[in-house]
Amino acid sequence: MKKKILYTLLVVCLPVLLSQAQTLRVPGSPYPVSAVPDSVFLTSENYTVSERVALQTLQGVIAQTKPAILRDLSGHRALVEKAGIKVNDAYYNNFPGLLAFFANRLSGYILCNQKDRSTNVAISLAGVMNAVAIPADIEQAAINAGLTRLLDVRARDEAWALANYGNLFSKQIATYQQSSDDRVSFMGDYSAYTKAFQFWDNSPTGSIANSAYNRMNKGATFFGWGPEEYGTVEQLSLKSMSIIPSDWAANLSTLSNIPAKTKVFKQKEPIKPFEVKTGVHTVCFVITDGDNVQWLLGSHDNINNWNNPARAHVNLGWTISPSLAELAPAVYEKYVDNCLTTPDGRNVLIAGPSGKSYFFPGRMPDADLETESKLLNSYMKKADLRIVNIIDADDSDNDPSSYLKQDNIDALFYYSYGANYTGRHGQIDWYNDKPSIGGRYTLWGTLSSPQSLANQLNQASTNINSADGYSLVSVHIWSRDVDDVQDCINRLGPNVRVVAPDEFVWLIRKNLRNLPVGTGNGLKAEYYAGYHKDVLKYTQTDGNVDFDWGNGSPDQAQLGVNQFSVKWSGQVQPLYSEPYTFHVYSDDGVKLTVNGQTLINDYETQGAYTRTGTITLIAGQKYNIELEYGEGNGDAFCHLQWSSTSQARQAIPKAQLYSRPDTSNGPVTVYENAQYGGFHAGLPIGAYKLAGLQLKGIQNDEISSIKVAEGYKVVLFEHENFAGDSIVITANSPSLGSSWDEKASSVKVLANGNPNLAGSYTIRHVASNLFLDVRGGLGSTGDGSPIQLWTGTNAANQTFTLKHLGEGRYTITAYHSAKSLDIPQSSMDEDVSLWQWTSQDAANQQFIAIAADSGYYKFISALSGKVLATLNNSTAPEAKVVQHTGNGQASARWQLLSVPTVGNGNGLSGNYYNGKNFETFVFSRVDKTIDFDWGEGAPGTGITNDSYSIRWTGKVEPRYTGTYTFYMTSDNGRRLWVNNQLIIDKWLSDWDIEYSGTINLVAGQQYDIKVEYFEDFGGANCKLSWSGSNQGKEIIPRNQLYATSAALTAANLALAGKDAHTMEKNILLYPNPAQSSVRLQFNAKQARMSIFDAVGRQVAPARIVYAGQSIDVSNLPTGVYLIQLDINGTKTVKHLVKSAE
Repeated sequence: MKKKILYTLLVVCLPVLLSQAQTLRVPGSPYPVSAVPDSVFLTSENYTVSERVALQTLQGVIAQTKPAILRDLSGHRALVEKAGIKVNDAYYNNFPGLLAFFANRLSGYILCNQKDRSTNVAISLAGVMNAVAIPADIEQAAINAGLTRLLDVRARDEAWALANYGNLFSKQIATYQQSSDDRVSFMGDYSAYTKAFQFWDNSPTGSIANSAYNRMNKGATFFGWGPEEYGTVEQLSLKSMSIIPSDWAANLSTLSNIPAKTKVFKQKEPIKPFEVKTGVHTVCFVITDGDNVQWLLGSHDNINNWNNPARAHVNLGWTISPSLAELAPAVYEKYVDNCLTTPDGRNVLIAGPSGKSYFFPGRMPDADLETESKLLNSYMKKADLRIVNIIDADDSDNDPSSYLKQDNIDALFYYSYGANYTGRHGQIDWYNDKPSIGGRYTLWGTLSSPQSLANQLNQASTNINSADGYSLVSVHIWSRDVDDVQDCINRLGPNVRVVAPDEFVWLIRKNLRNLPVGTGNGLKAEYYAGYHKDVLKYTQTDGNVDFDWGNGSPDQAQLGVNQFSVKWSGQVQPLYSEPYTFHVYSDDGVKLTVNGQTLINDYETQGAYTRTGTITLIAGQKYNIELEYGEGNGDAFCHLQWSSTSQARQAIPKAQLYSRPDTSNGPVTVYENAQYGGFHAGLPIGAYKLAGLQLKGIQNDEISSIKVAEGYKVVLFEHENFAGDSIVITANSPSLGSSWDEKASSVKVLANGNPNLAGSYTIRHVASNLFLDVRGGLGSTGDGSPIQLWTGTNAANQTFTLKHLGEGRYTITAYHSAKSLDIPQSSMDEDVSLWQWTSQDAANQQFIAIAADSGYYKFISALSGKVLATLNNSTAPEAKVVQHTGNGQASARWQLLSVPTVGNGNGLSGNYYNGKNFETFVFSRVDKTIDFDWGEGAPGTGITNDSYSIRWTGKVEPRYTGTYTFYMTSDNGRRLWVNNQLIIDKWLSDWDIEYSGTINLVAGQQYDIKVEYFEDFGGANCKLSWSGSNQGKEIIPRNQLYATSAALTAANLALAGKDAHTMEKNILLYPNPAQSSVRLQFNAKQARMSIFDAVGRQVAPARIVYAGQSIDVSNLPTGVYLIQLDINGTKTVKHLVKSAE
């Protein structure tokens, strides 16, 4: 049998790893591999700098055989333990003990200084001399451990190391690392592990840098980071090399040898079908800098970036290094798992610049770029990525061909280095009908804001058949985050659509090239023991057939190494109408059938061969396909490819292969046969057109029985798009009867809760007689405060408002914080504890209220279908409130106790001025509460640190009738009017004194309120509280404060120019209010008109209008709008009230 030498190094040197699939390297990988550890010693970050220098080299040298040390940072311990590796903390704070433990495995030590060039020298030499780098101040620890000094390099530098030992260092990996600052504590372990030369040069064209470049092989990878980005990357690119930003990375020598739990990385499938919509501008946001390995290893894995819960509510792309799949498989697995797909948003990983590592493709010689792209193709497959983000030199030819000819690359997101990644202005280039899409806009620091970007997108082309109809937006992660993306999206009008990267590429290929681009999920794969499908062992869905198992098998535990077989089946969808040739390259036998025709029948032949067969296919039509494969002995691989006149030969991609997904269950489960038989699919709340049902595996006119969980209902429609007759089902139906059996073409799954519970309550936990409580009391107003049980206090953090969203679905909002109960990270997992989070009415903040016994209620998460209960049915104070499967738990019953209604206010309108007496207006905004501590800084952009003033105005609404005391504490002066009565008047330059005033108020009535404040110098703060006989003392919450029309005035000030108000009297808007159309009269030939909603979001593209012209506003929802006119550079705003027709 023909043998392929693909895994020779691993098979000969490291046979123990063959069972650990994720520690294997792709053919040609530059990243070394040793062995999977059974246990590791955990070390504290309290080690001194010198100890950390030594520790790194000890960690790396020991890892050359098998890792044994892990530094305790960035959550790495949890990942290692998840992989089943024991963690030992015996030397957690004892470096001398750790060094002594490993001393007999070392040849000696190399003496160096703590933070200079000699440190780099010692780290470099440690890896090639089986030694540890020891700074002079801890030399005694090395002596006490019995180690011998091999070298004293304290007077040496990197040039000396190269001149004397250069032949010992790796030619595949080097480390560009500053050793004179805190970076000396990082990357040293991986340098020692890989035997890399570690160096620093202040210039990317300096003598040391050039010496380092010139000794390396083509395709070499540099770690760390150079003195400046462009010059470093350009120099490496010119020499056919690249860099992985990692100068603050730790533990790579250990993490690179710890496998992921899953055998194969697999991004989440979409839960909604891709869909073409006309008349919209299509936008894709992509987070930058995912090639930065130190960020991925944990420094930015926090609530502001990768772990931001808001990512569950937006369609968003994240760049990530494909190399991470080998450099830290367990870490990469975490990002795949945390890349969320929910009813509200979809996150998709794409390869960071410019592939497996960072370089400028336009600077790399063409032949070497081809080699690099072929290697990248293997990493794309391993990491389950389909799109590559490119950063290239501005004057590059931007040729995408070397990338797009690769099987596993569907598209490029191409940025120019200059112009903040927007230099290509959205240009789209093509290769074999695959797009290279240029960045058009950016969300980056002060260069653009969510509002300014939204204004551009709202005015962009809505021609979906033109490249102008699409915008790729880079989101600069160092200055912007997911919250900024969401802010921008909230400002977009109905003519702008935001999609995830995979759908963005799908739409461009479909709408610009008229291709029947598929949305397939791959083929059903049945894996058997025995060459002739003797015993079925397991079934799964494979994205495509493009496998190389070396001398092993897909699953040695179930299939063994030899004598196994696989059958793939499903449908294939061609892109072109023409004869297709199918190619199967395999070792051993195969049989291929397409559309009932046997194209290849060579199952009994042993050996490695390519077999072909040809058939004529019609574009967009789906054809049955079945491939049988048998493996005898030795090498095992099977690759299914196609080619045609228009289709370059490639592995048939997942998007063009279809199979019925695995069966599933949900709050509504639909079945293929009566009596709950045959295939079944679970349907969460949502509207399912036929394409949505097919995505779940349900075909047209196929539903015969249904199970409906308590709290839900399902509506079946006779025709597609919710047309024709319909029927509502609220309980299990083992048979739909002759009228509806196999008749449904579209379906809606809805909540079926109690719709009459809107109001304000304290919520008593029946089993414990404790109350739902936001942990932390009245001060717990921030995102992420946990939800618990606590003794009843009637305090604001135990008062909740149920807002009805329809069909008995509610948000549950805490009165004191105006934040909603929230399932963290949109998790579907069991016993996840609830917290409060900024209200967004998202699926993970919606709960279905259903009646329980004795007038009590249960609340079901609309996202997960799980009920709110306590962890382990606890009835103790501080018991965690969690989501839990089923609704029969004793801890899942709640009593709603009505309290005076909580308002629905939005805060107060704040006008900010420079000068202590409101001299110079700077900006306006709506502040949720008056609870500020600015320290010695300013409250906003444009305000000086000292000598400024603020005036807040609006309405205040008490919940109780009686005498209220208002309190102000501020640094410095303050005045307060309530109901036009001045009740606090202390316009003094004092501080930290609480002043108060009283007034009688009536519950539910809104009163004018005005607060004035000035800051003199130094510290600055201002707080406004109240109390009453029935009202505990608290910061007046947002719910009870209402911004007046000053909010509209603020929007006017933001939109209008300085001459607007003098011109406004010459402009007439009529009729107003209006139902379907309006007209504008003004003293000019024409004007540029834009329409914004009441909070400043542009809802219609800018257009030229003429005096007296009829303007259609029928598509605007009922509400208040701002119509901005730009007449010869002067902007004026008119208010429009759109009434119901």
